Parts: sequence; structure tokens; C-alpha cells
Amino acid sequence: MDIWKLGAIIWLFKSHVEGRAGIGKFLTSFVDNERKPTTVVFHGICWNNSVKLHVMKELSKAGIRSSQSMSKRTSLIDHTVLLLADLNCTGTDELIINASCIAQATQRELHRLPYRWLVLSDAPRSGRSSLWDPFLVDSELVLATVDGAGYTMTEVYKPSPTSPAILTPRGTFQHVLTDTRPHRELFRRRRDLMGVPLTITNTIQESNSSIYHLLQEDSLELEHDLISKNSYTLAKVAFLTLNATPVATFTNSFGYLQNGQWTGVIKELLEYNADIGTNVGMSQSRLKQVMFLDPLDNGRARFIFRQPALSVTANIFSLPFSPDVWIATGLSSFVAGVAYYLSTRLIKTRAEKGTVRDAYLLTMSALSQQGCEVQPRHVSARIVLWVVFTSMMALYAAYGANIVVLLQAPSTSVNSLATLAKSKLALGAADVNYNHFLFRASSDPVRNDIAKRVNSDKGPKAFYGLTEGVEKIRKGLFAFHSVVEPVYRQIDRTFQEKEKCDLMELDYIGYAAFHVPGSKKSPYLELLRVTFKRLREVGIKSAVNFRFEARRPSCKESIAMFSSVGITEMRPVLIFMAYGVALSVAVTAAELLVFHANRYRLRQRRVAVQLGRI
Repeated sequence: MDIWKLGAIIWLFKSHVEGRAGIGKFLTSFVDNERKPTTVVFHGICWNNSVKLHVMKELSKAGIRSSQSMSKRTSLIDHTVLLLADLNCTGTDELIINASCIAQATQRELHRLPYRWLVLSDAPRSGRSSLWDPFLVDSELVLATVDGAGYTMTEVYKPSPTSPAILTPRGTFQHVLTDTRPHRELFRRRRDLMGVPLTITNTIQESNSSIYHLLQEDSLELEHDLISKNSYTLAKVAFLTLNATPVATFTNSFGYLQNGQWTGVIKELLEYNADIGTNVGMSQSRLKQVMFLDPLDNGRARFIFRQPALSVTANIFSLPFSPDVWIATGLSSFVAGVAYYLSTRLIKTRAEKGTVRDAYLLTMSALSQQGCEVQPRHVSARIVLWVVFTSMMALYAAYGANIVVLLQAPSTSVNSLATLAKSKLALGAADVNYNHFLFRASSDPVRNDIAKRVNSDKGPKAFYGLTEGVEKIRKGLFAFHSVVEPVYRQIDRTFQEKEKCDLMELDYIGYAAFHVPGSKKSPYLELLRVTFKRLREVGIKSAVNFRFEARRPSCKESIAMFSSVGITEMRPVLIFMAYGVALSVAVTAAELLVFHANRYRLRQRRVAVQLGRI
């Protein structure tokens, strides 16, 4: 009798082992059907070691890695993890719900992508079971229920924490796995959120009326809070595409770290009061707190200014010719002076006795297009003088034509932050919250110099309203930092056409573009990320951006425009004339000194002669 009981126990145990060992073929087929690198982790498994060893051997033969526990891994390979659990084991329900910290992960991270779950069960589970509460739309859980000699697979997730779980067929396994999913892409299977509210927090810091116009989407007062209006419009389109209910909240800051606490948009996302926020700039500190998605608005903050006239940054009277031409002109003048002197000295007559002084005085008169009292009478000297005046006349015509062009031309010397910091341009910024945080002390010496000129600790601070800042740009020698679209819109209204031709912008912040920040606690970020890309691909993003953004004003009258010449343009000439006057006074004084010295010497000589006679 005892032998019969022992045989029955052995037979039951053997059947149990073989039944559990059959899971190896199912796991192998399931992983192969995933078509992605996979490491099977036994999580919530109460099988004995012989069964585990048999299953691991089956997986190993198929080239699939497996582990009894998940060691600490980097986030680069977390997407390979497939957590295997068995609901027939005691305590597995609580283990799944609590998601004990494997590999230093938090409770929420284990239930979300990139982790995947395969849960085994001998009996179906209800969609209202609390077991599925953590598995939202960004999770990937498959419930495999025993069905005879095979399994029936069901995909389980919840659109929101308060809604019942949705169970959709995944396929069956009867020696061969059959996948019944309509689409393999997670986005295409879960893009219907069934009215779940999605929230965007919008930054309003320029005008309180922006809240009304933003919600109405009436494209009015676009000079205020343009980035928020554009971002909200596109975010609302994305929410409706996912069949979600758009919800808008508001804050007065893009989000900065103050006294160890985050403010504005970043704070709202950290506290999960919103899923995404208005476009903000990327920084290392923000990347640690939120996840950045695609940029919705193309807005950018820049220094905008009119390039200063060339006469302000350079001596335009030396620019018409290159240094080689100036050297050649000087050598030619020297050779012409020598030729004239030789032509007057080789033929000696009483009527004409040339000197070196007369030769070069005449050459300099020709170079400056002036007359001279020295008039040659010999034919050879006159020919030399004619050649000199003719050559200098052609040179003077080319010089004068270039000067006219250069007087109208803007410079290109201010083309970087370093040249802006050293330039004579006054600096200012729009009087909004982000600029007050932006222009603070910086470790970069160039940016630090610019910040001190805008946000001075000793003198008045250079923060202006949009209208005043644009007017200062129009008057020239002023650089204004702001979001460029409202500035260009105001420039179109107030600038003359010729004043739009020398506009320049420089990036102070260093952001390539502003991006949408998302809360790391939100389960909808992956759906929104794909939706934003689709809006860009089909052209909706471009169409909405075109409604809100102002393009850089085009220059239509750059050819036939002339400006008056003032003291600034003539400054090098006036300085040259001042040097000439000073030199002439010095020469006159020297001549008088030499004249009186010679006169005194002659007088002394006469006195000596008279005394010698006596």
C-alpha cells in the first residue's frame, strides 16, 4: 500500500514538473515573436530548481538569455528585460502590485516602458482586478492563461488610474504561437485614450489678456506670450488626435531653480499637475527633472540689432584700396617726383632750375588733385606732369566711387558674442521674467560681460518694453534681446523699408530650439512623442506655426537708397585735417625758428667783421 502511495506521489510530481517544464516552448515562441533582444527574468516564480533549470535550458538552446534575478543594469539595456511572473505562486499578486525594487528601480518604473511583463495564470482574471492598477497606457503586460494544452494571451492596460482595465486579445499558443494583434506598434494599438484628460501648463508673463486669447485661439495680440499660444494650439491638436480631453493650466515662469526649489513649468511637472508644458530651453539641470519631447513652437530668443555703419567700426577712407594699392601709389608718386626733378635738372636754363622740394610739392599736389604755383616750362617736365595728373585723376575717380559705396554700406564686424561685447552698441533686453534670470553672472567671461551691461549692479538696468526696445533698434547702435517673432512683427509696423536691410541677430542663450517638457510621472509621454512627430510629418505643425510666427523682414530697397553723411562718417577726415593743421603749425614754427637763427647768425657775423676792421 505504501508503495502504491509513493508511486502516485512520484507520478503527480513528474506530471507537475513536465507541465511547468512545457512553459519553455511557449516562452521561446513568445520571445521569437517579439523580434527584439530579450532577457527573461524570473520575477515572482515559485517553481523548484529542476523546473527552472529545464526552462532555462530550453531558452538557452534558442539563444535567449535568462536570469533568476535582475542585477543592476544601465538604462541602455533595460528595454531587453521581460519580467516573468506566475499568479499561481503565493504572494505574486502583491509582488506585482508593489513591484519590489529590482535593479534599483522605483515602483512606477517597473510597470512602465521599457520593461515588459509576461504573467502566467491558470484562470482568467477580471478587468476590474486591482492587480492591473499600475499598468497604464505606457506599460506592456501580457496575461497568458492556460487553455488546455496551450495558452490564451491577453494584453492588459488601463487608459487612466481611475478607469477599468482594457483586455484585448494578443493571440494563442497551441504548439504554434498565433499573434492576433492588428498592429505591432504600441502607439497604434493605444492611441484612443477614451476622453482621458491631458493637461498642458502654459507660461503667461507678458499680458494677462493672453490667457483669454490663448483659450480662444483667435490669433490676437501675438506680440504677447507667442510661444505659449503656439504651443497650446499644437498641444490641443495632439490631445484631440489621441481622443483625450484638453486641459490648460497657467503659471508665470518657464521654470528656474531658486533656493533649491524649482518654479514655474518645471515645478508643475515635478508635482505632476500637468503632463507637458510650454516650450522651454534645454539645460543640464532641467534634463535631470523632466523629459523633453519635440519642439512645438519654432520661437527663439536672440539679440536683434541693426549692423552699425561701416564708418563707425572702421576708417572707410583707407578701405577703397588694398594695402598693396596704397604701397604702389606711394612708390609711383616717389618715382614721378624723381622723374620730374631729373627732367628739370638735366637741361639747365635760367628760366627753370628745379629743386627736390618743388618736385615733390608738385607730385603731392597731383596726388591730392590740387594746384601748385610751380609751373614747368620745359617740354619733358610738362610731359611728366601731364602723365602724373592723368594717372592720379583715374585713381581719384576709382577712389571717389568706392567711398560713395562704403558710406552707405553697413559693417559686418559684429557677428559673434565676443565682438558684440566689445562693440559700441548699447545692450538691452525685454522686460520679462526669463531675461531677468538669463542676464545674471556667468562663468563664461564673454556672456558675463554682456550680462553686466544689461543687468548692471551699479547703474540702471537696461530692461525695456517691446515698443521702446524696437524703437531703439530703429535708431541704431542698440542690441535688444527678446523672442524674435514679436520683435519682427513690430519692425514690420514701424520700420521704413531701407531700415530693414541691415538687421542682424545673435544667439546669447545657446539653445538650438525650445522643446516641450514632459513630466516623467506621466504615462502618456510616448504617445505624445509619436503624435508630435506625426503632426510635423503631415504638415499640421508648419501650418500652425505659419499662423503665429513672423518672418524676418525682407529688404526690398537695398539698391536705390542713400543716407546723409554726418560727422561720424567724416571723423577720419577731420582727424586727418587736425593732424595736418598741427603739422603745418609745427613746420611754420620750425621755419620761423630757422629764419631767426640765420638772421641772428648773419648779424653776429657782421658785427665781427666791423670789429675786425677797427
